[in-house]
Amino acid sequence: MSDNKIFQEMVAEFIGTFILVLFGVGSVCIAVWVGAYGLWVVAVMFALGVALGVYASGKVSGGHINPAVTITMAVCAGFPWRKVPAYIVAQVLAAFVAAAFIHYLYADILAAFEASKEIVRGEPGSQLSAMGYTTFAPNPGIIGNTPEAMARVTNVQWFISEMVATAILLFGIFYLLDENNTLAPQANLAPTFIGLLVAALIAVEAPISMTALNPARDMGPRLWAALAGWGDIAFPGPKGGWWIPTVSTIVGALIGGLVYQKAYKKVFVTDQPQKPSPEETTK
Repeated sequence: MSDNKIFQEMVAEFIGTFILVLFGVGSVCIAVWVGAYGLWVVAVMFALGVALGVYASGKVSGGHINPAVTITMAVCAGFPWRKVPAYIVAQVLAAFVAAAFIHYLYADILAAFEASKEIVRGEPGSQLSAMGYTTFAPNPGIIGNTPEAMARVTNVQWFISEMVATAILLFGIFYLLDENNTLAPQANLAPTFIGLLVAALIAVEAPISMTALNPARDMGPRLWAALAGWGDIAFPGPKGGWWIPTVSTIVGALIGGLVYQKAYKKVFVTDQPQKPSPEETTK
């Protein structure tokens, strides 16, 4: 593996992840700070961010744009472990830079929102503005940010919810990309359907924990939020759960990937008829 090749792959992962976070996290910021969007619009914006991010990076790097995907591909699909750290660095850095760029564009709008809600950045309750960047459980914008509201979702529920959602995502990625799955869409359409799966998961899970599904999507903006004044609200977080969106999504991704590769694929997909080759379809 040449240094030039891995650098190209890192740049591709950076660009793809930047697109994902700009569209997805940017839409959350607009929904929270401006009130212009509802949950479904945010979900669709994440779908577009995922699809366009994968299309932008897939030819060069495979379009992981998610550390949980990268790790699962290494465990389940033969992706080289030597590339994993470089991919993760590029993904988290891209998410951090995208959050900083969003902040640059919306700084005055954010300040006006916090003033209107009497939010003191970094103080208890300021997750209502920090949620534009990073994830919390429960969703402060839907369930609330009072102690009573936060008690409605425990850290265990938070972990399990993110874990299951990410397991479904990775299971879906594997079956959408499996050449032996005769019902899967053509390869060039797979990013679109993966994006739609992300949108569906967000629409269902977001009230619980804002649906991270991606350690970079949470950790990069969370690091920015810590530097931008939220401090303890970012780390360790109001409930001490800053690590949950990272660990739970990696665990869930591994579960989804292993279930597909080691069980479902062998039973339901491998023995299915192969897709006909172009030569066979013309006979």
